[in-house]
Amino acid sequence: MTGSVIARLATAAVLTTALAASPAAAAGYTPERVCGSGFHVLSEHTRSVTDHTNTFYGQVFLLYNGLTGEHCAVNMKRYDVGTLTRTSVTLRVRADLFVPQRDEPDEGAFRYYAGPVYVKAHGRCVAMNGTADAPGAADASSGWGRWVECGRKQALGGGIRRS
Repeated sequence: MTGSVIARLATAAVLTTALAASPAAAAGYTPERVCGSGFHVLSEHTRSVTDHTNTFYGQVFLLYNGLTGEHCAVNMKRYDVGTLTRTSVTLRVRADLFVPQRDEPDEGAFRYYAGPVYVKAHGRCVAMNGTADAPGAADASSGWGRWVECGRKQALGGGIRRS
């Protein structure tokens, strides 16, 4: 196996273990269940929601459904799970020559997660951001990171085609 394949498998194992041990997962919430049938986590695009002290408040997951061509994002809480706290997730589609940039946000006071939010990017890049607030603590954010999934097309004949 190459180094990148081993690194991806290790990352997936860590995320699966962390998710399975979380109170949200214990309550029956996983990114796949929140986004719905046919969506799978793109683990290389998972982002931690932390504050300036590196306290871990949540994880923002990007998922994709090859049959519908949709991306989904969800921010799974890891702090104050089960308590109403201000939490958000936003999925952004990058503009191109004829299409303006657009954001699909979900924000409010949630117990387990913010989202899901969905976009059909039609081969354009997406970015995501998640935030979380905790009483008496600084705001936490995943940051926007980089544009990802550029050129992803809907499945044709059961496979994923990239242009």
